[in-house]
Amino acid sequence: MMKDVIIKIKGTQGIDGEQDEIELTTDGRFGKRGDSYYMTYDESAMFGMDSVKTSIYIKPDNSVILQRTGAVESRLVVESGKRSSCYYNTAQGELIIGIFGETVKTELGLNGGKIHMCYTVDSNLKLISRNTVDITVREV
Repeated sequence: MMKDVIIKIKGTQGIDGEQDEIELTTDGRFGKRGDSYYMTYDESAMFGMDSVKTSIYIKPDNSVILQRTGAVESRLVVESGKRSSCYYNTAQGELIIGIFGETVKTELGLNGGKIHMCYTVDSNLKLISRNTVDITVREV
């Protein structure tokens, strides 16, 4: 069963000593299906992601799948200690990028909780960025 929730996302992205940070608080939906938790929300036009729906699946092994549909299509998999090749499609074209999960920690229950991820993004094994994402989910 899906519940209405407030989702707060804080993300940092950096390389070579430079760092950008974004924060987003939005309405969404959260629930549990089988052993996995999942949430959905609409992206913000403020970040150039108008007409994009994001779904996040959190599996029992703490792997996280972030999937976007709409104007931007992507499917990123973050697993601690593993590198995944992931699909990313934008108006500028398609990319296959590498995602190496450094840390994935989840504290989720039926009423929400927290997700912490630290991962690197690469293209052809060349580092593009190191990202940290913290997500907090709470009932409305």
